[in-house]
Amino acid sequence: MGVTTARDASWSLDALSPGDRRRVVDALRYVGRDLHHRSFSVSSDRRELLWQEMDACLQLAERLSVTVDSGAAVAPLSDSTFRPCTVITGASSGIGAALARSFAQHSEVLVLVARRQDRLDELAAELAQSAAARVVAVALDLNQPQAVDQLLGRLAANGLWVETLVNNAGFGLRGSFEASSWMQLESMLRLMVEVPTELTRLVLPEMQRRQQGTILNIASLAGLIPGLPGSTLYSAVKAYLIRLSQSLAAENSGSGIRVMALCPGYVHTEFHAVLGVEQRMQRLPGVFWMSVDQLVRWTERALQGRQVVVVPGRLNRLIAALAHYLPLPWANTLSAAFSRRFRSRP
Repeated sequence: MGVTTARDASWSLDALSPGDRRRVVDALRYVGRDLHHRSFSVSSDRRELLWQEMDACLQLAERLSVTVDSGAAVAPLSDSTFRPCTVITGASSGIGAALARSFAQHSEVLVLVARRQDRLDELAAELAQSAAARVVAVALDLNQPQAVDQLLGRLAANGLWVETLVNNAGFGLRGSFEASSWMQLESMLRLMVEVPTELTRLVLPEMQRRQQGTILNIASLAGLIPGLPGSTLYSAVKAYLIRLSQSLAAENSGSGIRVMALCPGYVHTEFHAVLGVEQRMQRLPGVFWMSVDQLVRWTERALQGRQVVVVPGRLNRLIAALAHYLPLPWANTLSAAFSRRFRSRP
């Protein structure tokens, strides 16, 4: 196959323009995905061969990946001159911004990633006045193709490697599953499943080589309880982040890499206002709520420990325990009743 030739041949891409190099990378990724799809319609022996070729395509694409902005190849890993940095996605507001203020106090370089340039610049200016960290604001829509490559390319071009990754970017959807457009659902899957998975996959090898690093996935209490009606996909993607964190922590036990899934309950941010349920959520008793500053303090303490799944707040931990130990029909009934009262449309 052509793929085998590309894998085995000793040829150079140095003479290619950045645009042509990107086309090669995109083509290899396309072929890899196509081979994966085709593998489900062939015999098991043939499937194994297709998977081998798929792996070859994707691995070669990763090695050849370049940054679109600079046109330069992503710098080699394990460069002793590279400085460690902390990357926070969805850093322009809410939990992301609060965590940025915390990490700015003990990071050498803090990289803030979000779509809104004005919000990022405002936060970066604030942190520049109060923290010693060098703050880099990267306005980037992570839902766009090659956005992760662009981000990591910029870091490499600036001599940075990711020591701490905070996967926080996300949003909510209101209403039943079928009421949301596929564009909305696909966007949520891309931003809250694919992006954190891809980012983690690409930065983890360097952490392993250096035997240090932190991966903090911002999940939710919603990922630990029976799915809330009106929050179908949100609960599912948060459950995914929790399971991903648990598996990564097990695989990297003793490696010097800290993996943690933070599962907050209700936090006072603009999240519910954007979702359009703020008025209904105000009926929720104050004991259910936590401020972002309280959440940050919980996070700082938890990162010093070893617990992988962290549920901040006594009431939240009680809810998580009830969801775990109650018979599933009872837990489902309670979740549905809660959702109808506080989240669903009147």
